[in-house]
Amino acid sequence: MAQSFHDSADLKQAMVQKARSFQESGAWVSRPLHWDGETGSLVGALLESEDLDQWNSQFGLPKWLALLLDMVAATISTPKEGMAAQLALLEAVPVGVDLDRQGNLLILRFLRETEKDLAFLDADHPLRVSLRDAMELHDMELAGAAPKPALWRKVRSAAIAETDRAVKESPEAQFGGVIEAATWSPRTSRSVVPDTFRSWVNARRDAAVQRQVGERGLLTVKETKSLLEKIHEEEKKKQKDKKEFIHVFGILEEKYPKEHASMMDFLRTQHKESLQQWENALGILLGVFEEAHCPDRCTC
Repeated sequence: MAQSFHDSADLKQAMVQKARSFQESGAWVSRPLHWDGETGSLVGALLESEDLDQWNSQFGLPKWLALLLDMVAATISTPKEGMAAQLALLEAVPVGVDLDRQGNLLILRFLRETEKDLAFLDADHPLRVSLRDAMELHDMELAGAAPKPALWRKVRSAAIAETDRAVKESPEAQFGGVIEAATWSPRTSRSVVPDTFRSWVNARRDAAVQRQVGERGLLTVKETKSLLEKIHEEEKKKQKDKKEFIHVFGILEEKYPKEHASMMDFLRTQHKESLQQWENALGILLGVFEEAHCPDRCTC
């Protein structure tokens, strides 16, 4: 792997300046790896292309970093925060470093957080075993070994099987998805780091929302959907004009105020947790890159 930015601080500064100017131009869109000649994602604009081979040859950066930069913005609902996060992440990447290690380190950070999230399971639970196996593979790469593809497939298959056995939308299923996403080598997979980032944010958000739903007695998504379907069917039977639009949310607010309030509370909670977990994940990314500037401080 080439040294990041081809060991050129000037190249990095030129990329950061181009990124900032592009974002200010109004041509930026929150769409991963996109470029149509005028508008595009940050990575598309830096490359003026959608060819990630050029990302590696022009900038000396791994393909997973390109997809991660665009993923960071795509997983937050506010463009302003997404663009600011992209700049912060690009600026945090050190010059003249072999970033192969950073891919493993980033994934290990998310897996170690997942280990805490799954602490409610017995230590010998198959999902926790799969988690440890995935972490071991990344540790092996950090130590200079090259686990064979068959070994990655074996660990990934075990994680998928256990996740499939879990109750749908349960913490086991959600965090099992994180383990699945992480069971690829960042040396060969361009999507493993951004997929792990996204899966972890979603799993953390959903687990936090589920806890609050139980603690505060809020309606679940399934319950709300069922009530809205009931309202729609009831109103449909009353209609003379079958093409007339049925404003189910307005009817919910009028006839079921308690349930409507619960739904709105749920949506606010979900939005709050989405932002919180995204900020937590961004902090992990920035922390790993900042430690690459001063490797003696790394606590991995």
